[in-house]
Amino acid sequence: MSIGMPRRIFLLVAGVAALTGLSLAGYLVAHETGGGPDVSGWAPRPYRRAVRMLALTPDQQTKIRGILKNHADEILAQRKAGADSRRALHAAQLSQPLDENAIRDSARRLGEVRADGAVLRAKIRSEIWPLLTPDQQEKALTLRTRRGDRAQKRQEAFERWLRQDG
Repeated sequence: MSIGMPRRIFLLVAGVAALTGLSLAGYLVAHETGGGPDVSGWAPRPYRRAVRMLALTPDQQTKIRGILKNHADEILAQRKAGADSRRALHAAQLSQPLDENAIRDSARRLGEVRADGAVLRAKIRSEIWPLLTPDQQEKALTLRTRRGDRAQKRQEAFERWLRQDG
């Protein structure tokens, strides 16, 4: 096994864990559903998946899109802040000589950005949730639980791999 393989696996596991932590509101973005590469009709895959899995009606989709459009500036600012803070932390980790304080400061800023993102997702979710029927709400909770279960299994597999000999 190459020396870069553990790093790749760690990054994969960390990326998957980060994605599984996102709520429905974090996945939904301000675009209509639709096919094709045309930007005006393209919706990100997670939004299309949510529409399909929760069987959202056209009226629900319109209302949810309105909520997301109302938060578009906040969503875009949060995405930019997240990307910028992740890049800054990455740069601090790679800098030579090692500057532990710079890494800790960058990590602290990233934590604050993530906290702001969590609040924003919760705020958006609290606006979307009442639009869902009780069956859709139950389905959303089931899907979230399954995501968490899969993430837990991946974490356990990674821990076993780290502890195995050879």
